[in-house]
Amino acid sequence: MTRKDVTGIFLLVSFALVTAFFYHSFLSPGMALQGQWDPDQGVVKAVPTRDADSSMEILNPDVVRQMVQKKEWIILDVRPGEIYDQGHLPHAVSFPLMAFDEALPQFLTSTQRSSDILVYCASIECTDSHTVAGRLKNLGYTSVKVFSGGFRQWQEKGYEIEKNED
Repeated sequence: MTRKDVTGIFLLVSFALVTAFFYHSFLSPGMALQGQWDPDQGVVKAVPTRDADSSMEILNPDVVRQMVQKKEWIILDVRPGEIYDQGHLPHAVSFPLMAFDEALPQFLTSTQRSSDILVYCASIECTDSHTVAGRLKNLGYTSVKVFSGGFRQWQEKGYEIEKNED
């Protein structure tokens, strides 16, 4: 291999890395580059996405359980409908991220901007809840929270779940 070949390979790899970093940072939700790390588990809590801020996050499932039991919060499950049917938090409404645009008009007419809204998805690795929460905040909803641990953490705690039986 000649020096010219090595230089060409180096430039090509450098360009690919810069392009990938740019795409990851600005154009896609991507994977976490920053966050709380545990050497055994990898990312424990990723830095929130651009659509939501960390003040919206609820990390304690016991707090979420109290919110669910009070029945004063609108609880949105943003996982796909088929998964929601298999099990969800009590009183949660299916509001999949993939169907956000179709469900939005009815949501806007039936929900006040000051309503207390709790959004969750599958687990801490899932960013769909942050995406939906950010969109709702951008639409003027003032009390939106995200249960970061999602359905997985709820289940791990052994809390009650509801299922939609066919």
